[in-house]
Amino acid sequence: MQELRETDPRTIGPYEVLGRLGSGGMGEVYLAEARAGLRLAVKVVRAEHAEDRTFRARFRHEVRAAQTVGGAGTYTARVVDADTEAARPWMATEFVAGPNLRDAVLDRGPLPADAVRLLAAALAEALAAIHAKGLVHRDLKPSNILLSPDGPRVIDFGIVRALEGTALTRTGVVVGSVGYLSPEQIRNGAQVVPASDVFSLGAVLAYASGGKEPFGEGQDSVVLLRILTGDVDLSAVPEEQLPLVEACLRDDPGARPTPAELVAAAGHTAGSLREGLRAGWYGPGAVKEPEVAAQSGARWVPGHDSGERESRVEYVAPVTVTDLPAATHVSPTPAPPSRRRLLRAAVGGAGVVAAGGAGGWLWLRDSSDGSATGVRGAGASGTGSATGWQYKVQGLGGRRGPCAALSPDGTRVYVGGADGSLHALDLDGRTVWHTALGAEAMSPLATAQGVYCLLEDDQEGASKLCALGRGGKVRWTKAFAANSQFLVTAGQLILVSYGDGSDAGGVRAYAPDGSVRWSTPTGPAPTSEPMVANGVVYVGTFGDQLQALDAKTGKRLWATAAGLDTGRPALVGDTLVVGSGGEQMLHGIGRKGKPLWNVTNDKVYGSRYFTCVPFGGLGVTASDYELVALDPADGSTAWSFRFTDEGSQYSNPTVFGDTVYVRHGSTLYGVNRKGKQTWQKRVEGGASVGTQSPVVRSGRVYVATADGITVLALDS
Repeated sequence: MQELRETDPRTIGPYEVLGRLGSGGMGEVYLAEARAGLRLAVKVVRAEHAEDRTFRARFRHEVRAAQTVGGAGTYTARVVDADTEAARPWMATEFVAGPNLRDAVLDRGPLPADAVRLLAAALAEALAAIHAKGLVHRDLKPSNILLSPDGPRVIDFGIVRALEGTALTRTGVVVGSVGYLSPEQIRNGAQVVPASDVFSLGAVLAYASGGKEPFGEGQDSVVLLRILTGDVDLSAVPEEQLPLVEACLRDDPGARPTPAELVAAAGHTAGSLREGLRAGWYGPGAVKEPEVAAQSGARWVPGHDSGERESRVEYVAPVTVTDLPAATHVSPTPAPPSRRRLLRAAVGGAGVVAAGGAGGWLWLRDSSDGSATGVRGAGASGTGSATGWQYKVQGLGGRRGPCAALSPDGTRVYVGGADGSLHALDLDGRTVWHTALGAEAMSPLATAQGVYCLLEDDQEGASKLCALGRGGKVRWTKAFAANSQFLVTAGQLILVSYGDGSDAGGVRAYAPDGSVRWSTPTGPAPTSEPMVANGVVYVGTFGDQLQALDAKTGKRLWATAAGLDTGRPALVGDTLVVGSGGEQMLHGIGRKGKPLWNVTNDKVYGSRYFTCVPFGGLGVTASDYELVALDPADGSTAWSFRFTDEGSQYSNPTVFGDTVYVRHGSTLYGVNRKGKQTWQKRVEGGASVGTQSPVVRSGRVYVATADGITVLALDS
């Protein structure tokens, strides 16, 4: 840690700055401390980027996405707090006690074989968690990997994407650190997919096990040429590690192993990995206690003499899509898959290939004619209500909300697709109609009047509200910017949060005919969807408040401070349980607005993306590795259920009767009120990369998959 310069800030937001950790392509990094003693690494954006409107918009988006990654049981450093609207935006990440991988190798030499296997498995788990949220790291390198006593932590995931399209990138510089770039980042406009991170991981493992740069030293152009031509020097890599490293360094992204395959190839499961990552795991001289590193100033960025070159930045070229699907009802032109969807689909198993010299990527659809495909399982029949079928729509639109909607009479299943259409199915999974809407259709809402959905804006919210009749014809649309991804009802009213960014917005109530029944500004915009209970609308805002509105009139009833960027609450008994950013990320608020408690719970992530459901008098939430029940009296853990399958992709939970259902990886679990498993079923079709919740009705459960949905029988 370096001493503060005269020009360095002494405080950043609510945090006291203790010292300067270094600088990178995006900004300066400082060690800071919260009033309660929590230490953080705070990155402050450079002034030239802060003045760029494109940068600000993308930085805001990427920070919010990054806040969904990390936390207890993961191998990524959690984003604790951020102010994307400050004169110089900043982001605070949890402090990790330990050196970065580059410094550890420079100081003590290559890691032992067991440590390399642990490192490979943990970093693969970290990449799986990052990719599951629609992010690609883009700059995985030894100095972005911190070695803590309980395992490595990946930092700076996805955030550098904010520089896309700014003045810096328009000069044609290359993304990432020379020596750890993938070939596709160098070719054809710096294209990246999740497999690009796997290539970088291979280079990292070569360095960790051999102690030397796999693509050598020298001028940038020379190193880049070696990567393009496959001129890699693995002579220092022990023979035991060679197969794993070579597999990661394959030129074809599609031929590289997935993160899940890497964990297995390293000889680990999630359980054995946790057992192996104990104090001293990465070899002699490893930090044993967090306090030691904290007092000595653990390094977050490479020193000036570390030999690692500073990152440069360039990003994904424009997407090229051909042969867009037709639809039964043609409204606006069907939308091509969004850039984020292409990245997410690569994680979920959809094919992506390089488009020769065109500088773009082509989407490989599942069906021969390029349309959305309804696939029934072998056990499905043409009569009755079959289960076991899958329905493919190029992946679900959005990232959260129910995975499907059923009509009030239970005869229609509605699915919003990334193919830009809303689909209506019968109970056997056959297409009744599908209507092109011009953008990704997010989680639908069905009423007696028909079906409603929001269209994704390719950022994090919505650009339009669409109402369709039971026959699939568009009844009306309303264009606006929103932070919502799904709709909620209050009686016959359809509620949506609106706001272009975070500065200003509110909640709006639409009647079934599309007229506005009421619209209430909230000051700073809502962070997410509203929640309705007992005639009251509750909504969290970027103004760090939870607000309560009358559901019939929109009149504000009260507003209460709750952390930073207050999220969507859940009413558990008489307590509103809500997440936020800041030091204490979980809050309990009474139904009349009285603050009850503010805590941090290491088993849950908090943040404005925190989601829980009331179940048996507790608030139940899912994370990468477990289902956790919170006591609404104080936010403490009442019980937790550890998932038994591999992976880290999960759904938000759904309650039905005495069971809470949650998908983790390719398994759907049923858990009772005591936290004990009562039911388990494999979900075919691959894990969804969103957190869309299961939908249970009439003895069937609908579950999100990588390509769409599948339906299971509850009695099977």
